[in-house]
Amino acid sequence: MSNINLDVLYSIKVGQILANDKTGEIYSVHSDYPVKDAFELMIRKKVLSLPIFDSVHRKYNNFIDMVDIVCFCMKHFSKKELIDFDMNYILESKQIFEKFKCGDICDLSGRNAYLPVESTAPLKVAIDLMSKWGVHRIPIIDAEGTLISILTQSKIIEYLYKNLEKIGDLSVLLQDIPNMGNPNVITIQKDALVMDAFKLIQENNISAIGVVNQIGILEGNISVSDMKMVGYDGKLLSRMFLPVETFMDMIPKNPTIQMFNNILCVRDTTTLEETITKFYLSKVHRIYKIDHEGRPKSVISQGDVLKYFSKE
Repeated sequence: MSNINLDVLYSIKVGQILANDKTGEIYSVHSDYPVKDAFELMIRKKVLSLPIFDSVHRKYNNFIDMVDIVCFCMKHFSKKELIDFDMNYILESKQIFEKFKCGDICDLSGRNAYLPVESTAPLKVAIDLMSKWGVHRIPIIDAEGTLISILTQSKIIEYLYKNLEKIGDLSVLLQDIPNMGNPNVITIQKDALVMDAFKLIQENNISAIGVVNQIGILEGNISVSDMKMVGYDGKLLSRMFLPVETFMDMIPKNPTIQMFNNILCVRDTTTLEETITKFYLSKVHRIYKIDHEGRPKSVISQGDVLKYFSKE
């Protein structure tokens, strides 16, 4: 580990970080709301997860996220149904989104542990908890146990970026950090079907996969957030049968991101500080480490960066 000052992460409280959060508002759904409501709210508010208020026990006790929605769609819509897509099926699909409730499918992906932390806890405690359980967000509660905010990995990355000088030397190269990133990069060829891409996401319990050409060069990325392109009411589910390349062209591009072949990348010689900066400026949740030809060697998530600051 580089010469970093972990005292900074112990001295700052979770509540202090969230106190400067301009968004503030917590978007949530009740357990008895239809799945359609959760999907629509995620798309409209541009979030990937929502806390669920248990209508029976009268408290927040779970999350529903976009991967749960992917798992739900993969379970209830077959390739044949998409091929035979017609107006009657549109109506049927809307009924399915209405019939099932958020409480029925929350944590369908098995990755939404609800692990509350008090606002007075040090940031280091939250980082350690995220790293230990592999969660992307943590509910923040007050002394009475009331949900007051959500701490995300992105929010911690923002804090790290804005306090780089206080934290210390982060000039260590990615190639010199053991276990930085996952070398098992799941990819799909660009001429495959979108539905097959989402199936890979579901089967591997991940948030995204890389898109490569016929010789393995990285050309893009499909993530769970792209589910918004299929529509929350089922009307656009036919897009699941498009080629991945066509589907990617339909996804709005972020003009502020400087990318390599439409995907943010790093190399072995990129420093940890540069990686944190890329995460913060681009607002992406994962970065691919590529070789000199552009083939993916590993995928680095925000969680991988946080593990660097966590207990071994």
